[in-house]
Amino acid sequence: MFSIKSFGVATLLMTMIGNANAGWVLFHQQGKAGQREAWYAEITRVSDRTEIDNMLGKGSEIMAKTSVKELPVIVVYESVTAPEWDELKLQFECLNKYRVLTYSEAAKAAKIAKQEGKPYSSSVIADGWNDPQKWKSPVNMRIAARSYTVPRVDLSNRPIPQTAWALDGNAAMIKAQKFACQEEDVRNTLHEATANGQFNNGIFNSGLQKIGVQEAVHPLEAKTVIDLLNLSWEVLWKGSKRADPSGLWVKKLSPEDKARNEIQYAAIEKQMKKQMDAAQSFAQPKIEEYQAEQEFLEVVRKVRGNRQVGQEESTLLSVWQGKPEEQVGASMGAPQVSEAGGLKFLNYQSSFDNRSALVSAASGRVLSTQGASGSCRISFITAPDRKNIWRVADIRIDSQGEVGGGVCRGLWRTPENLALPSKK
Repeated sequence: MFSIKSFGVATLLMTMIGNANAGWVLFHQQGKAGQREAWYAEITRVSDRTEIDNMLGKGSEIMAKTSVKELPVIVVYESVTAPEWDELKLQFECLNKYRVLTYSEAAKAAKIAKQEGKPYSSSVIADGWNDPQKWKSPVNMRIAARSYTVPRVDLSNRPIPQTAWALDGNAAMIKAQKFACQEEDVRNTLHEATANGQFNNGIFNSGLQKIGVQEAVHPLEAKTVIDLLNLSWEVLWKGSKRADPSGLWVKKLSPEDKARNEIQYAAIEKQMKKQMDAAQSFAQPKIEEYQAEQEFLEVVRKVRGNRQVGQEESTLLSVWQGKPEEQVGASMGAPQVSEAGGLKFLNYQSSFDNRSALVSAASGRVLSTQGASGSCRISFITAPDRKNIWRVADIRIDSQGEVGGGVCRGLWRTPENLALPSKK
């Protein structure tokens, strides 16, 4: 491992440092002279690649514990036997920074916040987030599709097949994982370093040290791979002879070649934009749907408050929570409706009574009774979401009498208007 200063080119490198708008950083170097590698990451282009089905938690979890983040990385090689460069899409399994409180935790946190007069938050930083004990631990990662290698022999783009998920203890991968998984902290650090309009490399690296990036990272004004290649050969490896088996680096392009290349480059850019727009149009509605569900979960927590949810209420909520109130009416029938505190209460009631008594004709005294009675009231509490659609936020059940529970189960319906199985 070696640093920028070991090359005596710190001053030259500083000429390439600006306000870091482009987002490229030199974050890692490795190898001896003749075999050196320079690793660059575009830290402002981290993307979430978590599968939609995996965004929500499983079991009792409201949010998933992990997500998948992707970081663009360019690796430039000095060795004549290595590729000219690799363009990698590195994906990492990341521990999500925030964890949503369970209902019991939320109730306790709300009580403490009220007592202390502080704002209440329904989430906390997850256990293990940014644990210094794990800063150098192997990371779970893969090289994703859309990665390419560029051989020196012809400088062609050759796809790199997607690899399987695996633990990797390479120092470069461990550093890259910090930029991908702790994107929020990296962006905040970048913002702090440019707060006065000029980039402060000291503030930037001090901030990165707090998330485990201990070696100096150098922001660059580079915008293309060619800029990164020039930096590597003309600054980092200055004086090293550049292998050029293709002859393309010394070949002077004719005006016609330049014009043709510009047209081809424009066509590639247009195609890439088209693909990105298509991906965005496909993913954006799902992302917005997920965000809306998270917002409505916050509404649910506020409506429910500190109330302990009963087992039967929990069973109904498992199929009804978040469903529109029109669906309640379609499955359960017309309710008795009341409103209070910005909420609607859709009430359903039923009763049962087959009691009979043996009465003395002479005295009028009740000699014995038989049979049973019961009543049930189920209230679907609805609240508006971000689109002002009233949806089920809570369900409350009140049963009375010897067979009140059975009366309640007689009222149970799913959104498809099918009776739920009765409990034995």
